[in-house]
Amino acid sequence: MTIEGNLDTAGSGHRVAIQLRGLNNAWQTVRTGKTDSGGGFKLTWRSKKSGRFLARAVEHGVQKSDATTAPSTVITVYKRSQATWYDQSGTTSACGVKLRKKTLGVANKTLPCGTLIDFSFRGRSITVPVIDRGPYNGSVSYDFTIEVARRLGFVNTGRGTVGALRHTNKFSVLDGPLVPGARS
Repeated sequence: MTIEGNLDTAGSGHRVAIQLRGLNNAWQTVRTGKTDSGGGFKLTWRSKKSGRFLARAVEHGVQKSDATTAPSTVITVYKRSQATWYDQSGTTSACGVKLRKKTLGVANKTLPCGTLIDFSFRGRSITVPVIDRGPYNGSVSYDFTIEVARRLGFVNTGRGTVGALRHTNKFSVLDGPLVPGARS
């Protein structure tokens, strides 16, 4: 994942730290780099787990009290999953939902009916409930209704890799330092 931004107070060559909220609400540095002549930065970070993380960029080495006012944002990291789509309008799903052309939902073999899942595909995203069982192809985890496939721009793909994440309003937390020697 690429994280871009600008530190207004920094000029060229200042150190910038990307930090994510960790255990006990402590900020943990996951990536460091330098700013360009205008204070801009572009850093790459690879997450080891999926979830929603509260993140911020701060000038590396500033006093903790100064960093407390740094604005934060949410970074969503999806799990890569295989998906397909189906259209069985006029039938009733395994979860008791009458399927129509405009039904929003997804089939999954193990998640309870009604579980909300966030999906991302080529810049589009949607949150839908599990409404059916399947798919029954071993390497495919999710089967979208035709309307979900349309909204994601997935219809012509047929089968492909999507981002999937169980929906929650809670943030994920890091459970250990990710940059050797980094301090929060």
